[in-house]
Amino acid sequence: MKIAMVAAEISPWAKVGGLGDVISALPAALKDAGADPAVIVPGYKSILAKLPSTPVGSLMTVHLGADAYRFRVLRAADSHGVPIYLIDHAEFFDRDGVYGDATGEFPDNLRRFIFFGKAAALVAAELIKPDVLHAHDWHAAVATIIARADAALRERYSSATVVFTIHNLAFQGLCDAADFPLLGIDRSYFGVEGLEFFGRVNLMKGAILMSDGASTVSPSYAHEVTSGPELGFGLEGVLRNKGDRFVGILNGADYREWNPAHDNLIAARYVPARPDGKRVCARDLRDSLKLPGWDDRALVGMVTRLTTQKGADLVRDALDDVMKLGVQLVMLASGDKQFEKFFGAAQKRYPDQFRIILEFDNPMAHRIQAGCDAFLMPSRFEPCGLTQMYALKYGTAPVVRATGGLRDTVVEFNPASGHGTGFVFDGYTTEEMIAALERMTAVFAKPPVWRKLMQNCFARDFSWTESARLYLDWFTALARARTAA
Repeated sequence: MKIAMVAAEISPWAKVGGLGDVISALPAALKDAGADPAVIVPGYKSILAKLPSTPVGSLMTVHLGADAYRFRVLRAADSHGVPIYLIDHAEFFDRDGVYGDATGEFPDNLRRFIFFGKAAALVAAELIKPDVLHAHDWHAAVATIIARADAALRERYSSATVVFTIHNLAFQGLCDAADFPLLGIDRSYFGVEGLEFFGRVNLMKGAILMSDGASTVSPSYAHEVTSGPELGFGLEGVLRNKGDRFVGILNGADYREWNPAHDNLIAARYVPARPDGKRVCARDLRDSLKLPGWDDRALVGMVTRLTTQKGADLVRDALDDVMKLGVQLVMLASGDKQFEKFFGAAQKRYPDQFRIILEFDNPMAHRIQAGCDAFLMPSRFEPCGLTQMYALKYGTAPVVRATGGLRDTVVEFNPASGHGTGFVFDGYTTEEMIAALERMTAVFAKPPVWRKLMQNCFARDFSWTESARLYLDWFTALARARTAA
């Protein structure tokens, strides 16, 4: 099965969030499962500088309205031998940043990613000839739309299965109706049964409607986004109407990178049978941040974006009560400037208990996972989440809100039975979050019980193997349904 995967990020060269991790790990797992995947991503400056590549084919051209854009295609490969095709166009991609830089989002992102989607669909048809075209999130949505709506490409994709995966429904690729001609497709597609969305163009809606199947990144999130407007963001009806062609497939964790048994970025490696290295990692983390060595107090970590989606407002409002629990809290986080200012000032109020690192630092992310006892994720909504999976692998008990993929991956620990892997709260309130942290500290105060919890965490396995199998089964079912129709 030839699979052309189209996305705007790929770790480690161009990563903003979890999407980059998925596009790095899922193709390798699909290849291990016997498929023949390839990835198409923009030729960002950050990728071209670090990933060796060679030109392939001749120059290609796509149009945005009346404007023609020529581009090169470069071919590279990841460490597993998965081909990576880079859309090399300096005007759109030879700049620092993926979606923006220190001054904010790039103002031409709409044109950049309409161009990318059209170019990716053309490259896949010319160079890959896939059985499956698999686009991810709104930045790649146009590839799905063009494969089904562009007169020149429709026939070339007539035997292919076209699928679209939603990683975060809050970002849909909305633009003005006046921008519709950039797509170069018939005006009939701008309607309520197409890309029109309250008088505007919605690229994600178009990709959902035109795909043979749509998916999202956890079963619970699939249920949540079809249940109402709070998390459906206006597309809940569109997704419900896909019926059984809309599914939730849980992301996997890339244990090639996130595994304390062979993690070179932490102070001491460790395994479930010999977890003593975790104490070494805790001391290293505290020492590096100049925190007191309170071994009898829980060290809580967060690696997150400072946004309301991730629960930054909940932590802000509850911070004084969190500190009263006697825990130490380490945050690797950046985002909303008001949150950054608040948490930056909080370090001075709690010099023995609280630290925040405001710039993303991948080695520090590993040190937090390895050195902390618990990992806090109080998200308002969380399509899947990967860091709680990493935490489990490192024997770091997650404290999470029951939403999306957090609900699917963390089970409340029962001290009496010894079952469960973390601490889960339902309501988006400071009271419920504090109660979950209180349950955590109560268990932490009983070392034999805490060791049982750690072993439960170690035992959970969210490798990509199962997720890849589910994707391949889904692709096969969709192809059979198309053939039957």
